[in-house]
Amino acid sequence: MIRRPLEDEDLLEEILLRLPPSPSSLPRASIVCKRWRSIVSDPEFLRRFRKHHRKPPLLGLFGPESSPGASAFSPALDPPDRIPPKRFAVPRSSSIGPDDDDRWDVLGCRHGLAVLANVPRRVIAVWDPLTGRQRRVAFPPGLGSVPWVIYRQAAVLCADAGEGHVHGDCFSSPIKLVLVWVVVISRQACACVYESATGVWGDIVSTKITPQFFDIKPAILVGDALCWCLSGGDALTFGLGTQSLGVIKKPILSPLTDLRYGMIQLFRTEDGGLGFTHLLAHTMKLWVLGSNRDGISRWVLLQTFQLEELFPQGTFSDFEWARMTGYDEDTNAIILSTAIGDFTFQVDTGEINHIIKRNGRRCHAYYPYRNFYTAGNASLSILLVEYLISVILFM
Repeated sequence: MIRRPLEDEDLLEEILLRLPPSPSSLPRASIVCKRWRSIVSDPEFLRRFRKHHRKPPLLGLFGPESSPGASAFSPALDPPDRIPPKRFAVPRSSSIGPDDDDRWDVLGCRHGLAVLANVPRRVIAVWDPLTGRQRRVAFPPGLGSVPWVIYRQAAVLCADAGEGHVHGDCFSSPIKLVLVWVVVISRQACACVYESATGVWGDIVSTKITPQFFDIKPAILVGDALCWCLSGGDALTFGLGTQSLGVIKKPILSPLTDLRYGMIQLFRTEDGGLGFTHLLAHTMKLWVLGSNRDGISRWVLLQTFQLEELFPQGTFSDFEWARMTGYDEDTNAIILSTAIGDFTFQVDTGEINHIIKRNGRRCHAYYPYRNFYTAGNASLSILLVEYLISVILFM
């Protein structure tokens, strides 16, 4: 007897694996029948689903709330894939309400995880927004006694992200947490690594810096090094293998060049190298770090973009232009914020995509959050309810 394709269990699973990785795909499939729901809720299927698609969708951006007290999530997808902001509400230690001791700031996102810091309580946490699970760790010993410390940043990485590892459900895997901070009075940048496998922080390493405004942009991973862009344009680098800090000087620019937070950004080049971007009014210039014949590193101007030619007409005025407020490592895209919302700027192609629409600029720094909406039966049930609500609201 010839079996129909959808009656063949193995073939049906192969078909479902090829559904788009958008948030609504699996909830939609799960309401077809109990058999389909059983398949798409199976942990092994979810692992294969992530492995098949590899790159998860951009669900949204974490950034400061308009009211003080915490960070907030801004969805980047349209219905029915739009994630309600409350679904990824940054956790609080209590339900009483926001206060200085209950403030959790997002410091970074990678591999479906977010890093949170509570400075008054001197605690840092790795948080899985999809499931709500957390790992909390006290600040490294000695950091609490350092005077005049401001502008921390952190990065989380999978410790076993070798061949065969699939990102998307990394909370249960061993992780590395890298924390960096600036000691203003001594003009030093410091770093320390926490490894979940041992449960302890490593030694604190430091290096001299010459910051102009004492600010640090989120890290990007370039090869075996994490790189942070300091206000003033220099790049702070941390070798994961060598456990050492270094500084790469910015390209040679005009002494009057504005090098504040929103005007500069590091990026990763197509061949995996380090790039530097500077924004002046409506002009964006891109440099790449290369080497001359003697092996000495130097910056080379790669390309210049006129943003007025790329953005919708009327986006800018004489008194309004874009700011670089984030970077998406997975797609090599810079987040540009304007008065009409937030855009992704594809570094390799110059393509612009309007992801968040609004009136008035709101954010100083964004942390793009990517993940597969596939975290097991309980989470899928929540997604199913959210999906049905979104269908009703946007019919």
